[in-house]
Amino acid sequence: MICVAITESDIFGMIKAANSADSDCVELRLDYLTAFNDLDFNDSDHSNDLNDLANAKTIISTCMPGWENGKFEGSETDRIDVLLSSMDFSDYISIELRTEKKLRDKLISECAKKSVKVIVSHHDFNSTPDIPRILRILHEEEDAGADIAKIAFMPGTYEDVLNVMNVLVRNDLEIPIIAMSMGELGKTSRIMGAILGSYVTFASAGKGKESAAGQLTVSEMRTVLGILGHPGTGQDTL
Repeated sequence: MICVAITESDIFGMIKAANSADSDCVELRLDYLTAFNDLDFNDSDHSNDLNDLANAKTIISTCMPGWENGKFEGSETDRIDVLLSSMDFSDYISIELRTEKKLRDKLISECAKKSVKVIVSHHDFNSTPDIPRILRILHEEEDAGADIAKIAFMPGTYEDVLNVMNVLVRNDLEIPIIAMSMGELGKTSRIMGAILGSYVTFASAGKGKESAAGQLTVSEMRTVLGILGHPGTGQDTL
């Protein structure tokens, strides 16, 4: 699946942008919101827009904290509450591996009750570990209760990029993996990951709308993958 990260500052702007995104999937970056009181749509005039979005696209909701390069500045309890509030309109919730275990376990348990799948993620914006360490992180995510394990690292060399791609084809996990290298050096992993089996590859809705350095636009992704005879990841939603 090609996924576009949506980074508008209000939930209704997010819905509009998500509905117009030419992607299979959208990631709602709830940490970009300036207010969170609109996450309950039971009585909202915009509930039909949200239903249209939910019916048209797979929705990942995440709320990344500052300590993992996100925008959310509140308490960890408040951050988990934001994610819990998003379960009613989400297919997946993404939570960081380094989240306090008690809070992470609570979120995963509540997601299971509502049949919402969980992505457990780990980002390193400074470096890329060796392959054995990458595999240990993926196993930690699986052991934490992930339905999908996600890793993203900043490469210093093309060898780092190849190490991240290597784990897509050489691992013994029983769950799907999302894997990428970030930054300009890691741009090729956005394409290679899609071809090698990354469950999702992330793209931007357009130039200037990137949520992370190195993202191609959806149009660029579709063009390159089309040239290579590979329209997407080929993965079915869990």
